[in-house]
Amino acid sequence: MTSQARLLEPDSADLTLLQDRQVAVLGFGPIASGHALNLRDSGVDVRVGVPAESRAAARAEVEGLLVVSPQDAVRQADIVVLPTDDSTDQTTLQQLLTAGLEPGDMILVTGPEPVHAREVTAPEGVDLVVLQGIGGPDRLRGEYLDGRGVPCLVAVETDATSVAWPVLTAYSQALGSLRSGALVTSAAELAEAGSYAEEAVHLAVQRLVEDGFDRLVERGTSEEVAYLLTLHELKQRIDTAWTAGFGTEQVPDRHAAELESRRAVARAAHPIEQVGRRVRALMSWIR
Repeated sequence: MTSQARLLEPDSADLTLLQDRQVAVLGFGPIASGHALNLRDSGVDVRVGVPAESRAAARAEVEGLLVVSPQDAVRQADIVVLPTDDSTDQTTLQQLLTAGLEPGDMILVTGPEPVHAREVTAPEGVDLVVLQGIGGPDRLRGEYLDGRGVPCLVAVETDATSVAWPVLTAYSQALGSLRSGALVTSAAELAEAGSYAEEAVHLAVQRLVEDGFDRLVERGTSEEVAYLLTLHELKQRIDTAWTAGFGTEQVPDRHAAELESRRAVARAAHPIEQVGRRVRALMSWIR
């Protein structure tokens, strides 16, 4: 049984829900800086929580952002953003949240793993949500400045206030993501699917390429040619699939010749082709 992810409705975003809410972004790495700057430029009251003498503090101040200590940032904020890159000290986060948050506040995590593993939990009365951008942290800022946005994956894990979804929708709009689309998921779905894909697809492909390289070299192929025809060629094909799908390559030539039309070929292709067209339509940089 297949299912199709639901998209948040852009017209339902109410940015007034953020007018009286202060947002604290902990850290100023690639993910955190994109969130802080995009929100600031959308009129949201943002502060960056980093140590005062850090390089991150200097970079944030150059951008004109308010810099406070992580402890003060959490105490002042109604929404606390936890990046899942290396810009924050993960070992002290839960203690900061428990001490500084109040009922009615929200924790927004930029990836599913800390939530699914219960490394981050919401104190009583606090909402816990996930927003993961698609396309890489560097693109988050660039697409916003170009009047577009990166799509994202969103989930509400704890809705203690009963308004977590409207606030998360407004946040997605301020970030720029609703310009492209926000797909509704859950932390469990994201984390478990990511773990499976890492083992069954990404590591499996690495092992397959390495095995192919070794076998070609054993057969007398030079190492340079073996490299070009395995890893380098794979990269070219993946780039094509990333932008346009695998296409009719999914259909064996002897069968493709028997199909009546290009439409019949498309129907015979793997379902990932149809899904890929839907998802790529959300990504302005490869449309």
